[in-house]
Amino acid sequence: MSQATKIGLIITLAFVLGTCVAGGRTPHELPRGHRYMRESRAAGKALQAGELSAYRDAVIRLNQEFPENSRWLRNRAVIEARLGDRAEALRQVRTYASLGLTLDLKEPWLAPLVEISKEVPELKENSEAITEAEKLFSAPDSGLVIEDIAYDVQQKQYFLSSIRQRKILRCDSDGHCRDFVKSSSELPLGAVLALHADSLHSVLWATTAEMNAEADFKKEQDGQSSVLKLDLHSGRLLKRFEPGDGRKHALGDMTVASNGDAYVCDGLSGDVFLISHADDRLKPLAPAGVFVSPQMPVLSADEKLLYVPDYVGGIAALRLSDRHIEWLSSTRPVALEGIDGMYLYKQCLIAIQNGTMPERITAFHLVSPTRIDKFGVLEANWRGLGDPTHGVVIGDQFYFIANSGWDRVADDGQFTEGDAAQIMKRPLGRIASAPVRVH
Repeated sequence: MSQATKIGLIITLAFVLGTCVAGGRTPHELPRGHRYMRESRAAGKALQAGELSAYRDAVIRLNQEFPENSRWLRNRAVIEARLGDRAEALRQVRTYASLGLTLDLKEPWLAPLVEISKEVPELKENSEAITEAEKLFSAPDSGLVIEDIAYDVQQKQYFLSSIRQRKILRCDSDGHCRDFVKSSSELPLGAVLALHADSLHSVLWATTAEMNAEADFKKEQDGQSSVLKLDLHSGRLLKRFEPGDGRKHALGDMTVASNGDAYVCDGLSGDVFLISHADDRLKPLAPAGVFVSPQMPVLSADEKLLYVPDYVGGIAALRLSDRHIEWLSSTRPVALEGIDGMYLYKQCLIAIQNGTMPERITAFHLVSPTRIDKFGVLEANWRGLGDPTHGVVIGDQFYFIANSGWDRVADDGQFTEGDAAQIMKRPLGRIASAPVRVH
C-alpha cells in the first residue's frame, strides 16, 4: 500500500484515538501506539495554531520516544531552522543524512533547510541510483495496482494480487499470467492485498479489504475486510475469516508458519491476528493500541519471534510463547519507519520502505534477535522503481514489485493510467556479511 494511502488511514485512526484516549489517563499509561497518535496530534495542533515553540517541544518528545522514525528528525531540523537555531538544525540534518536518506528541497515546507543542506554532502550521495535488480516480467495490465507477490515452490508459479481489479493472478516466470481468482457473486472481493502460498498445506492465503482504490468501490462497504483461505491449486474458497467486532478493518499483510499458523496485520485498526492451524479461528494476538499501522510480519528462523513493522513506530519483536513485545533497538541511528514489506534473509531483515525519502529497499543486519548494528541500501533512486510494495525471498534471490501503481491512485480513489508494474529479481547472497553501501 502506498505511503499516501497509509498516511490517510493513520490520520483517520488519529481522529478516532484522539476521541478515545482524551480521558484521564496520562501519556505514559497509554499503549505505545496510542501515545504516538496523541503526541503527533498535539504536534499538528500546535503547528496549525502557529505555536512554533510548542510544536518544537512536541517534535522533540516524538523524536526521543520514537528515534527510529526519521520524519520527526527531519521535522525537528525544519523547526529549529525556523526558530533560528541553525547549529541545531545542521546537527539534525547530518544525523538524518547518516540514515541514508534524502530531502526533496523542492517541497516548500523544507525551504528552511535549503542553505543548511549544502553543508551536508551525504544528502547528495544518498540520492544516487543504487540497483542490482533485473526485470523478470511485467504485469499484464497497467491498471491492476499490484500489492503483493507469492510463490508456490511446488508448481513454480507466482501469484499477484490486484488492488484495483479485485483479483489474484497466477503467472509463470516468463510473465504468462491468467486470472486465478476474481471477484464474483459467489466470491465477492474488495481490493486484494496480501498473499502467501503455503505449498506444504496446499493453501493460498489472501486478504481483502474494501477501499476506494478498487474499481466500483461502494462507500457503504468501506472498512469491511476478511482473510481468505483458498485451495492453492483450484482457487476454491475453503474458509473466510472476519473480525466481527463492528469496527472498520483493513486486514492486510501476513505471513505463515511452517505448521500452517497464519499471522495477519491490520493496517487500519492496528490489530495483529492469529489464525491457528489447530482451531482455524481468527484471534487477536497483540493488545489493542500497541501498533498504529502494522505491516508485513515475518517470523524468525526458529519461529519463536514474530517481527512486526509498524509503519510509523519501528519494528517490534513479538515473542510467541508469552506474547511479550520488545521493540528493536540499534547500535547506531537507523530509520525503521515506512516499512511496507519485510522479509528475513539469514541475519538480515529485508525491508521495502515506501514511506521514507527516498523510497528504497534496505537490509538491516541483526547482531542479536532484537538489535540492529548496521544497514545497507539495496535499491533506491532508479527510474522505474516507483512505489515498491512487497516481495518474496526465494533461495538467495529477492523478487519484488516495482512501480506498483499506487502512486497513480489519488486520495479520492481516482486512477491515472501509466506503465505496468514490474516484477524484479535481485541477488541477496552478499548482504548477510556485507550489505551494499554499509552504514
